[in-house]
Amino acid sequence: MPIHSSNTDDPALLIQEIPWRDPAEIFTIVGDRPGTVFLDSAATGDQRARISYIGVDPIDEVRLPVASMDAVEVALRRLRRPGEAIDGPLPFNSGIIGVIGYAPGARQMAAMQARADDSEVPDLIVRRYDLILGFDLAQRRCWGIARDRGATSAASRISQLLEASGPALPISAHADWREYTSAAEHRAQVEHVLRYIAAGDIYQANVSTRFSRPRPCGFSAAAAYLALRHHNPAPFGAFVDLGEGSALISASPERFVQCDREGRIETRPIKGTMPRDADPDRDRANADQLAASAKDIAENLMICDLLRNDLSQVAVAGSIDVPQLAALEGFASVWHLVSAVRGQLAPGRDAIDLLRATLPGGSITGAPKKRAIEIIDEVETSARGAFYGTVFWLGDDGAMDSSLIIRSIVVTPTQLIAAAGGGIVADSDPQAEYAELRAKIDPVLEAFGPKP
Repeated sequence: MPIHSSNTDDPALLIQEIPWRDPAEIFTIVGDRPGTVFLDSAATGDQRARISYIGVDPIDEVRLPVASMDAVEVALRRLRRPGEAIDGPLPFNSGIIGVIGYAPGARQMAAMQARADDSEVPDLIVRRYDLILGFDLAQRRCWGIARDRGATSAASRISQLLEASGPALPISAHADWREYTSAAEHRAQVEHVLRYIAAGDIYQANVSTRFSRPRPCGFSAAAAYLALRHHNPAPFGAFVDLGEGSALISASPERFVQCDREGRIETRPIKGTMPRDADPDRDRANADQLAASAKDIAENLMICDLLRNDLSQVAVAGSIDVPQLAALEGFASVWHLVSAVRGQLAPGRDAIDLLRATLPGGSITGAPKKRAIEIIDEVETSARGAFYGTVFWLGDDGAMDSSLIIRSIVVTPTQLIAAAGGGIVADSDPQAEYAELRAKIDPVLEAFGPKP
């Protein structure tokens, strides 16, 4: 039976529990529609993967090819409507969903080169949705949340979405990937950063590289996302139609920052990686090696300290806590060391302030953050674009959740682009850093073609 929101007199709003359907089944039908977004907890059985959302038919949009954090904040505050907050069954029941690239946050901290980004993805694309399907994967329950749109009632919009049908999404033939930076060039970049570390400029910097392949004729970005989630299921998977023939498909394992409606905040930085192995004994050995790695634990600790500082800018003094430090966690293709940093938003601060204080993420920049951003800009050969930015939802009630854009592919009208990197510290070995980079990105590349 339909359930109207208990905290509003708006007759145009409907919250309706619907018969259970797998979110991927519905996405298969609606994925190629303009403006579709799929926030996908695809790691079945993973405690970090519980809620998924599909948003279609956005009612409003802001798209900024180049944006400062001031412009980002203005856009988010314009689209979010606290007066329309819904007391619904899910963490996100009404609000906005979007992508903020790497550059806006980096520019607010440091001067950067004017460098073209061959992906041509905007710095910001954010949309307001008034038709959302939400899925509680643990309880196998789902809801449609909608408002009337013109002469079409909320109930009709939900029904039309559930009754939609269409052809199976096509998937293209595989093609070879090209690496922007060779192993030798990557080694030179790492050695360059190590010299900065030895000179006392920084403690850590995250160095990354890109991979690309042509976009084949008939390629479906939505079908590509389904292939990626099958090959590399992740707790923070995402598909976002970026418009103009582009899309972001992400198998991110990393939560960026989260905030609930009471202002409790958390970030979960990842540092330290080892590949999974089909052989249980070798897999366990890899996990044990990572858990005992002094280098990886130190790398994780540095980023925790950085994030404690970032969160303290918007948190109640003394509220920052680290309940989990460099704990071993398993993912589909890799082991990681994951920490958790928590706090309480200060009075007068909100989730938008939290994003502003933390972008770009510490785990994909380095410490100290400002100098790390400057060195990254000097060393890397291409603009980061959407990579290492964030996919987020921001509720009208003030709640927010987000992921870092890693283990991801940007689909453009002409090509597919992937990126991966790793944190460089004083005792980093260039060869080992390159192997770690490949352990992260190869499962993503292999979903679409032979790795380089």
